[in-house]
Amino acid sequence: MSPKAETPPHTGAPRPAPDDLTIAGPRGPIAYERWGGGPPLLLLAGLGSRARLWGELPRLLADRFTVLAPDNRGVGGSRGGETFTLAGAADDAATVLAHAGFAAAGVIGVSMGGLVACQLAVRHPAAVGRLVVASCGARLTPSHRRVMRFFEIAFTRLDPAEAAEAFMAFAFASAFADKYPSFVDQAARLWTLDPDDRPGALQQLAALRAGWDMRADLAAVACPTLVLAGEHDPLVAATATRELAAAIPEARYREVPGAAHSVLAEGGGALLAEVLEFLST
Repeated sequence: MSPKAETPPHTGAPRPAPDDLTIAGPRGPIAYERWGGGPPLLLLAGLGSRARLWGELPRLLADRFTVLAPDNRGVGGSRGGETFTLAGAADDAATVLAHAGFAAAGVIGVSMGGLVACQLAVRHPAAVGRLVVASCGARLTPSHRRVMRFFEIAFTRLDPAEAAEAFMAFAFASAFADKYPSFVDQAARLWTLDPDDRPGALQQLAALRAGWDMRADLAAVACPTLVLAGEHDPLVAATATRELAAAIPEARYREVPGAAHSVLAEGGGALLAEVLEFLST
């Protein structure tokens, strides 16, 4: 494998470490990282995820934005408090923005984080200036139920590192994984649950398995919205993400050819530039 092929799609010069902050929020503690300076940008990650799942992306964005990346309710520094719900997670996100001193922000949400981002735009419309959501559906479908069952088995029967390795088979398309094996290995390490995070991840999973249907609520989203999907996403079909985009007034839909679930990484620098242009318009 050539050095060029081994280079991760999102790399850059080292930048200062973030401020690690914790809020005593109304629903329980909320930990978040704060990077850089400039207009605020809130990053909302997926199932079982701490802020660390974003890898180098906050560093890359810190030259242009004040990046805020919380741990999801139940994991990392956000363990404890009320049981995870999508609505509650949206309220947590609004609490982070207020604590950071911002009335509104651009928001990027991926997978479960995309659902939280949509809930944030519905429940706290003034808090979201521009919205980018990726790899999520407006409702729980039969195929999503099977995906939830996979995660239940992975979280309860596999070692955390083994579960993360199993997830990588679905997170990235095979062509991307063959071209950037070191990047995928790093993603597996970042996604590996700490043992103390397993109960919180299972709470998140239980909330998702209970079901959701945001199609009617999404009609109230008033901010400019960009919706991203992977053409070959095996976890959330592109048709499901397209349905979510159709439910949001005037949302822009972008399908990444050949991509699986991790569209922000798989789309590379060109997609990241498109997202940043959208957020900065």
